[in-house]
Amino acid sequence: MSRSLLSLEYTMPKRLLCCIFLVLMYVSGCDDAQKPKIGISFGVGEAKRWPAEKGYMEERAQELGMEVETRFNKADAPKTQMQDCFELISGISVLILIPRDARKANEILAYAKKKNVKVISYARAVMGEDIDFFVGYDTYRIGQSLGLHLTEKTYKGNLAILKGDKNDFNSPLLYDGAMISIRPLVERGAIHMILDEYVNGWSVDLAKRMLTDAIIKNDYKIDAVFAHNDIFAGAAAEVVKELGIKNPVIITGMDAETPALKRLLEGTQDATVYMDLKSMAYTAVNEAYNMATKKKPNVNSEFDNESKFKIDAFLINGKLITRENIDRVLIAPGHFTHEQIYGN
Repeated sequence: MSRSLLSLEYTMPKRLLCCIFLVLMYVSGCDDAQKPKIGISFGVGEAKRWPAEKGYMEERAQELGMEVETRFNKADAPKTQMQDCFELISGISVLILIPRDARKANEILAYAKKKNVKVISYARAVMGEDIDFFVGYDTYRIGQSLGLHLTEKTYKGNLAILKGDKNDFNSPLLYDGAMISIRPLVERGAIHMILDEYVNGWSVDLAKRMLTDAIIKNDYKIDAVFAHNDIFAGAAAEVVKELGIKNPVIITGMDAETPALKRLLEGTQDATVYMDLKSMAYTAVNEAYNMATKKKPNVNSEFDNESKFKIDAFLINGKLITRENIDRVLIAPGHFTHEQIYGN
């Protein structure tokens, strides 16, 4: 056999192996390059739900094999939420946005559009602007449930309403749902409204001050408080105690935070609403994955955010929680442990 044939016999397998190796490296590199990356921007307050939802979102993104970067902004400092979003948008394909102000996100959306980044509005829908999708709870229906419960317990007397921040679209939706049951009693004169105001900036101190002033001006007479969330409900319970109100006061809230559940047991709060936050957070990430991989989103509703067109949405309803159904609705399904609610 000639020297040239021997050389070919031994060099060809090496060349073949080298080619295979290079192809595998190329394919692996393409997989990494095509790995979807999403960003999540929280512009939120002190409610305990938000850190939990952040964890759920990051957990689900990892399960789906996506890269995720999260910015958690409570006070627009040291960076503003807009700065956070601009930095996120530069390296992602989908942004999940919880806006601090639902009516002032236009610059974020414009930059996302410029960079061809899809935007999912979460929990608080961006208002008056075109967004790609909304994931949240059905606030109007939740308001209906709370309003009906409150009027069944307080069909006459003095009522105070602590609405949320006026720039959060959930605030009027919850209020409008509740007023379906409350308004007829007000019009008949059975219920006297001593307070019916928004609480700017979700300020607990402001909520307490407003409620205290209203009760004092009404000669210390109060029978019920409709609070937008459990933090305000807790503030209302504190005001009732501090003012020495002796009669039972029906207080409703929302979010099913652990302190609120303990108040249900103590009798200082009458109802709250549990939303499956894990399910909602997972849904947002699932839809971000669908957008990033060009798949069809799951839509169960349309939402009017006062823009040109209704927005595709996935809405989750809540469950009314009272002292009587805590075990059945929260503990039995495993949402909370017995120890978390009742202690040891």
